[in-house]
Amino acid sequence: MAVPEEKHFEDDEGGLSYQEKSIIVSLITSLLIYLVYSVILYRRYQAGDYDSVDAARFLGVAILVLIGVQVVMQIIAQVVLAVTNAVATVATTGEEPAAPPPADERDKLIDLKATRNSSIVFGAGFVLAIAALALGMASTVTLGLLIVFMMLAEFLGTASKLVYYRRGV
Repeated sequence: MAVPEEKHFEDDEGGLSYQEKSIIVSLITSLLIYLVYSVILYRRYQAGDYDSVDAARFLGVAILVLIGVQVVMQIIAQVVLAVTNAVATVATTGEEPAAPPPADERDKLIDLKATRNSSIVFGAGFVLAIAALALGMASTVTLGLLIVFMMLAEFLGTASKLVYYRRGV
C-alpha cells in the first residue's frame, strides 16, 4: 500500500521546505566559521612561534572556543532565518506564517541516517588520531586530526540531511 506524499512545510517561491532552508543556513554558517577558524590556525602554524605544549594548549582552547562560537552562530542564523521566513510569508501572502510541523517519522529517519554518516566519519578520524599517537606522532597531530574530522563529520552530517530531504527519504 503506497503512502501518499505529504507536503513538508513547502515554501511557494523557491520550492524549498523550511527544513531544507534551515539546513542550508546551517551549512553556510558552519563553512564560514570553519573557514575563519582554519585561517587562524594556519596563520598560527605559519608563525611557528610556539612549542608543542603551547600548541596543544592553544588547540585545546581553540576547540572549546570553536564549539561555543558554532553554537551561538547557529542559534543566531536560525533566528534570522525564522524571522526572514515569517516576514516573507506575511509580505507575499498577507497571512500569518504557519508554525513548522513537529518532527514526523520521516524527519526522525533523516536525522538518524545523517547522524550515522557523521558518526562514521568522526569514528574513522578518531581511530586515525589514536593510530597517530600509537605511531609516536606529536599530540598536536592528534588534536589536529580530531579537529579536522570533527569539522568533516559535522559538515557531512548536515549535507546528508539536505540530500535526504531533497531525495524524499
